[in-house]
Amino acid sequence: MVKEQILKISREMEPELIRIRHTLHRHPELSLKETFTATLIADTLRKLEGIRLQENMAEGTGVTGVLYGGKGPGRCVLLRADIDALPIQEQVDISFCSEVPGCMHACGHDAHTTWLLGAAMILSRLRDEFSGTVKFVFQPGEEIGGGACSLIQKDRVLEDPPVDAAFAAHAWPELPLGQIGIASRIPFGCAGGFELTILGKGGHGSWPYRCRNPISIAAEICTRFQAIVAERIDSAEPRVISVGSIHAGDRSNIIPETCCMGGTIRASDPAVMEQLGREIEHTVRSITSMHGASYKLTLRTSGKPVENDSAMVRLVSSAARDILGQENCLILDKRYLGGENFAEFSSRVPSCYFFAGIATEETAGKFGLHSPNFELPDTVIAPVAAVFARIALLALETESGTEADLSQSMTSLC
Repeated sequence: MVKEQILKISREMEPELIRIRHTLHRHPELSLKETFTATLIADTLRKLEGIRLQENMAEGTGVTGVLYGGKGPGRCVLLRADIDALPIQEQVDISFCSEVPGCMHACGHDAHTTWLLGAAMILSRLRDEFSGTVKFVFQPGEEIGGGACSLIQKDRVLEDPPVDAAFAAHAWPELPLGQIGIASRIPFGCAGGFELTILGKGGHGSWPYRCRNPISIAAEICTRFQAIVAERIDSAEPRVISVGSIHAGDRSNIIPETCCMGGTIRASDPAVMEQLGREIEHTVRSITSMHGASYKLTLRTSGKPVENDSAMVRLVSSAARDILGQENCLILDKRYLGGENFAEFSSRVPSCYFFAGIATEETAGKFGLHSPNFELPDTVIAPVAAVFARIALLALETESGTEADLSQSMTSLC
């Protein structure tokens, strides 16, 4: 049975996957600078039978491995991992801690890279069992919103042959280790933001009536932003305006000329993003005008959500249940507002993005993504690699993604 073959291979290669993950974790690289990472990926793929390697993609550090099934042409499935790290100083005491000062894999991309390499190892050994094509896409620059558009528009990873379905996964601290969670619709929302400079009138702190204090104006704007979220947007819609930075002045008795603010805007619906942008602009214009100040505002509201296709959700659920057991696959109705430019893939082809639980009894609730204390158990990697391999085989055998198709595919691959 193919399922047993997948599990057997994943267990055999687990020590090698852990070694790869530790190497990547020791040598994290920031977005679009992932040269060591890209070389390790390429060297690993180059050793696998049946893989056609494409390097220097997506700004120079993207890598794709293309695997052709031994039974001839057929459907094409794309599996994607992001590979970049973050400018964060690691605070976890582990034997394979980051060796790069101020840089760490605080979002699990080292594991994402490794489990996709694991899926390539499994499917390379099983290539005579299926028809069609699997593309293993290793995307740089995800943390800064890069890589995806270049891969699609310049490198044409969705073409030659055309991709029928795309899949990705993220390490998820909110789920227990060993569980897979699949958002029924929106695993990641639209990600936008703003930069605002309030131009007031500075002066001595003892004569505020002679000034137009940009800090006071900023405080009023911050308060009103939360009123936008509460009062101006349909309460059924997930939405966020968060001010993340305010900078003004350097002396306690001097009112500064300017105050700079920055923040993030999130929603699950692009129309809500546009509404948030209009409300922010109106609020800033009204409040600064009332105080006799002016402003400079930059808005980014064009982000797209990652959308899970319902048929692909059923397919991933079937694959995860098959590998991990019925009790370890959850369908999540919540719409999440994190940002992920896998949206560039999901907006073009039927897709599913799922979450791989990493919380243990020791780590549950102690950190989130992008935390200096982020920690990921090695034992998550081989099982997720096996899930990806099973997803690919099911997707290659499934024409339309209906329940009947999935049932037939499950039977034919047993």
